[in-house]
This record gives sequence, C-alpha cells and structure tokens, in this order.
Amino acid sequence: MDFEPFQLSDFQQVELIRQKERPEALSAKVEALRRALAKFREFELNFFRHRLTRRPQMRGKNGLVFGPARWEGQHWYMFDVGGDQNEVQLNIGMFPKRIRVGLGFMIGRQVATKPPAFRLLQTFLGCRPPLPFRDALCKAVADHKLRIEIRGQVQPQTEPEQVVARLEMYLVPPNEKTVFVFLGHIWSPEEAQAKDASCFRSALASVMPFYEALRAFLWVPTRGAPSRGTLLPPSA
Repeated sequence: MDFEPFQLSDFQQVELIRQKERPEALSAKVEALRRALAKFREFELNFFRHRLTRRPQMRGKNGLVFGPARWEGQHWYMFDVGGDQNEVQLNIGMFPKRIRVGLGFMIGRQVATKPPAFRLLQTFLGCRPPLPFRDALCKAVADHKLRIEIRGQVQPQTEPEQVVARLEMYLVPPNEKTVFVFLGHIWSPEEAQAKDASCFRSALASVMPFYEALRAFLWVPTRGAPSRGTLLPPSA
C-alpha cells in the first residue's frame, strides 16, 4: 500500500481511538507512511545509523528506522528506534485537530547513564555569548514556523525568540515521572490533506541538523571511557 495524504475522515478516526486501539484503515495508512519514509536515503537503516546517529548497533524495527506507531487515547505517534530514553527523537504524531512532525524529547525515562538530550538542548540555548546553534534554531523557527507542544498542548509562542526562550526556560515539574516536549511542524487537518511522504521528509529535514548536533553528544559507555560526566562525540 502506497502512502496517500491523510484526509478529514482519518482525523475523525483518530477522535474515536481509545487506549491502544488501532482502527484498521488508519493503521494501514500510518504503516504505509512509515514504510514510505524508509525509501528516502537518509532513513535507510544503514545510512541512518552510521552517518546520522553514529549508532552502529542500532537494529531498527523490522529493518526500519521508525518503530511501529503507538496508539493512545485520541492520538497515535511514532519515532526513530531508541529515542524514548531521555534521547532526542524524530517524532510524528496525529491528534483529532493536528499532525506534528519534528523533534521530540521524552524527559524522565533515564535508563542508560548519559546526559538527557533536553538538558543538552537547554545548555546549547543558554550559553552566553550565544552559540551558532541558538542562532540556527531561531532561523529554522522563523523559516519553517516551528511550534512547541508540551504534554499534548500546543504552546502559544510563535515568534522565533519567544519559541526558543520557551524551550530554554522550561522547567520540568518535579512531580512528573515523564514529560514529552516537541518542537517542529504543526499541520491542521486541512493542511495535512496536501502532505505526501516527501512533505514529511522535508519537515524532518528542517530539524535534522539539530537532531544530529544533539545526538553527537552522547555518553560513551565503553571500557576505558573518560570519567563520568565527560561528554564526547561518538567518533572520539
């Protein structure tokens, strides 16, 4: 099955989703999108794990970079394999009134000993004088009209400096076990009807430099690695 853009009827199906239910027709379309992305070179597993993430042990899921969609009440989402443990992830999700495509941070699911990706993001944004990373992110927000979603709610900020400041200053509530923060494209149901697989690819490409930059600063848990707290790019 080739992927065809989501229609208003698909958003109506999302509205009917209960915990982990998978409407058959919508589930098939989501899986078609997942497989359509795998046809683009940057999401071919070997290219992705060696050139983009430098995770040579990444196996993917059924040989694909993106794992199968996960279904919750009135939404579904999917992300690149291994992106759910305080990592930065490439995330696609759908709600009754919108689709999101961009960067996701699942904060609070610490498994391996490594710096949380969202903390690294805030470090890059908060450095003074500002690093080129911050300027580049401001430009990407302006060029692509990127928005923030926190715990399922789209945030009101739209001006680039406001969006970046919101990310920089956001404090994770201490009583929350996990918090999901998203930065990327937000499409209305009407906009989504014109978005084929190449549009999802372009949306992900607009945030890919930031994904790669954050992925480059991972803990190196190998024998003889530097003392705890040292950050090294995986190639070191």
